[in-house]
Amino acid sequence: MRIQRSTEHRVVPWANGLGVTADVFLSPAGEAEWDWRLSIADVSDDLPFSFMAGIDRHIMVATGAGMALTIDGAQEYRMDRSTPPLSFDGESVTTCRLLDGPIADLNLMVRRGHGVGSLHAMELRAGQPISVAGDDVALVVLDGSLRFGADELHAFDAGLRTPGQPVQGIAITRCSVAVIGLRPG
Repeated sequence: MRIQRSTEHRVVPWANGLGVTADVFLSPAGEAEWDWRLSIADVSDDLPFSFMAGIDRHIMVATGAGMALTIDGAQEYRMDRSTPPLSFDGESVTTCRLLDGPIADLNLMVRRGHGVGSLHAMELRAGQPISVAGDDVALVVLDGSLRFGADELHAFDAGLRTPGQPVQGIAITRCSVAVIGLRPG
């Protein structure tokens, strides 16, 4: 598993220029025309999301009280750490209203025709094992700590699994982990 520390994430502006995001993983790595992208966005104000044509977006609250999203004028969807991730089209007109102060959100973006993405959270107790296999390609520690072999992962550290090589880890402390899945599609 390739480990990337939170301090190694590349911070870039949003496509609409209204904020910043930390790129965790891009595939292919370093390419402007990625097939999929995993990032952590800092959201400090109520604002519109970037328009992303041809992209399927998956989002969850990583830290903070939460946000309410309005997508294409539909009823507001409130999200916090306990809410399942939300999936929507990157072309959708999406606005964000913060519930109580700044947040960080985890975003998986997949270019249509290059796979089908999924994002889910896991709560682990100290000593509980975690397996990353099958369609699961990456994980991000949201809080607490995990161990994979000799590597300890802490808040916003991430791991990218080598295709075809399942990996086993164990929670060092109680922790929350986001697991990223991709399958052909």
